[in-house]
Amino acid sequence: MHTKRIAVAGFAPFGAHAENPSERVVRALANEPGLATAVLPVAYRRAASQLVETLERLRPDALLLLGRYEGEAIRLERVALNLDDAAAADEDGERRSGTPILPEGPVGHWSTLPLEAFASVLASRALPFVWSRDAGCFLCNHVFYVARDWVEQSGRRIPCGFVHLPPLEALALERQLAGVRACLEVLASGCSRSSEAARARGSR
Repeated sequence: MHTKRIAVAGFAPFGAHAENPSERVVRALANEPGLATAVLPVAYRRAASQLVETLERLRPDALLLLGRYEGEAIRLERVALNLDDAAAADEDGERRSGTPILPEGPVGHWSTLPLEAFASVLASRALPFVWSRDAGCFLCNHVFYVARDWVEQSGRRIPCGFVHLPPLEALALERQLAGVRACLEVLASGCSRSSEAARARGSR
């Protein structure tokens, strides 16, 4: 019997932020069965390279990407944009403005995570969440787009997408971890109806 293997990736702390909730959550999940975890650097080239290498090596059944944003709730991202456009430089000093991630790639990729199911399970556990159109134009969106493009090119069509986490002072680590675990339970259970709908939208 095939055991579902889910990859979960977050980001290391960066800049003025001494800690990154996505890193804390990923490290807390590191030894759980059925999961493969990674912490990515906040650097365009290195993050993309590490992510693709991880995907090629693991060939996971699902990929959940996590990152930090300045909000108060878990944020469900719908679309990855083919655009790097941030005022801030990454930790390698690289700054990108109005730059396509993949010049020959599509304008965007829909998330193929079962986001409606995520929303339902978060609501059922009284965990705060909000919907978002896209993950911005810095590293979070960058790796989201790279991952989704890898999925399309590989032909595997696995659930893949991005969820943003708020600072720990806005939502305690225990609650963030509970929210991510709830989403992972949805993925592990093979809930696919929302994922199939997202793929259908992306193919139109």
